Amino acid sequence: MTQAQIRLEAGQKIILEGITYIVAPHPALPGLPYVQRGARGFVIQLRKSDGERMALKYFKIKYRVPALMTITEALRRHADLPGLKAARRTVFTRERHPDVLSKFPALEYGVLMPWLPGLTWYDVITAKTPISAEQGITWARQTCRVLAGLEAQSLAHCDIAGVNVMVDRAGGGVELVDIEEMYGAEMPRPVESPGGQDGYQHRASRQQGQWMPEGDRFGAAVLIAEMLGWSHARIRQNSADEHFFAAAEMQDPNSARFRLLSDLLHSVYSPNLADCFRQAWQSRTLSECPPLAVWAQVLESISPPASAPEKDIHTAATSAAPVTYQPQVPSSGNGVVTRRREIKVQMPTTPFGAEGAESPKAVETEPLPAAPVSTAPLPDTPALDLEGKKLCRNCGAINDARSPFCGRCGFYIGTGIRKPMPPTTHPGAPAGAKTGARAPGGVPPQPVTLNRQTDQVITARRIGADGRRVETPRPPAEPPVEGNFGQWIVLAIILGALLTIILIALIQR
Repeated sequence: MTQAQIRLEAGQKIILEGITYIVAPHPALPGLPYVQRGARGFVIQLRKSDGERMALKYFKIKYRVPALMTITEALRRHADLPGLKAARRTVFTRERHPDVLSKFPALEYGVLMPWLPGLTWYDVITAKTPISAEQGITWARQTCRVLAGLEAQSLAHCDIAGVNVMVDRAGGGVELVDIEEMYGAEMPRPVESPGGQDGYQHRASRQQGQWMPEGDRFGAAVLIAEMLGWSHARIRQNSADEHFFAAAEMQDPNSARFRLLSDLLHSVYSPNLADCFRQAWQSRTLSECPPLAVWAQVLESISPPASAPEKDIHTAATSAAPVTYQPQVPSSGNGVVTRRREIKVQMPTTPFGAEGAESPKAVETEPLPAAPVSTAPLPDTPALDLEGKKLCRNCGAINDARSPFCGRCGFYIGTGIRKPMPPTTHPGAPAGAKTGARAPGGVPPQPVTLNRQTDQVITARRIGADGRRVETPRPPAEPPVEGNFGQWIVLAIILGALLTIILIALIQR
């Protein structure tokens, strides 16, 4: 084993803390181990003798830091909160597990935790899996309960996205994964402060990160809206590839996808629900997004629609009072901002909890440029007509369904109908004649009769401008290439060496 990775075979036995585990085979690739790759490391599925499944996670080298011990101890204290089964974990260190790390060096600061059943919301989006309205409401409520429970404890996952939320179709449960970078008073600052992922990222998080108490508000708003709208075919058909919104259209007030989803929430579920989503979309900072407790209150008041309308989901807003709340003072976390791809700002080097270290939630930043924040009901605008239209997966622009490329960003959006080329004329053709058409009164094309012997070689011919056939001349025969002088020298040396060897052999006799 190397410091970088662990190589295990399907069915291989591994002993951890005196318990024997078997490496589970991949369900779709028999004979190969069940390994999942994440942004920070790799997860291997293990099975105990009683059938219980466990997850063995080892991190990439840059993320193997001693702070994982502190994080694990802090997470254990919150392991009983809904959605945090992954917090019931064991971390491997050289002091406590020397035998394990001598055999698997890459497992340093790795963790052993329960394997979570179900699939990620990312899997549902990418497969465009249909769900019922009841299922969508159940998942949305459970997701909100989990995240509102964290926010009530001054905790935040800080990287809410489809890949980090597990949903169980059988029981309706929701679990969070990749919890090593959670925000909390007892949590050390991460190596890289999460800045959100494509399709769920607030614009303020691009520069400031979202390692803060309000770090889940915007991502949760988008995720909950996706879950509620996913039972409608119109939403699924107009989704981007890996998330409903394209990264380039996040918080765009003119986004067609935002209007489509917001109209559905308003007309099918509740005007207050659409109002919460709109306030989050138009917010300048994460603290201006509705608290998750407000989302939970509104979600409890909705019920599944009798029938989900598919053709026209736009209805004029009623005069229902919008949800209101008092936004907190904007605050942001410190440090490296990343979208799982790049580092923006260096984290402070002062250890967390050391003398002189600042609290991460005490930092204030300059306000971003003003953005419209409205709590007014939706205006009485005409329904969004997408008949014969197609939304760009890259920027969200509305395009003609026949066009293969986006008219705004040029992104390839699918095979379209080939546009007819404008007619052209040959230089020698009569005036008004077009390609593929004969001029009135013109002589129709005549068949060409070949007069040749079967043993003759016919050279290629082409059509001249005046209609005569022109024979293509044969290429001149290339003169024989004489040998290179250097080649003769090499050959002479080889022959001389052979003769020398023969003479030496004869003399020795």
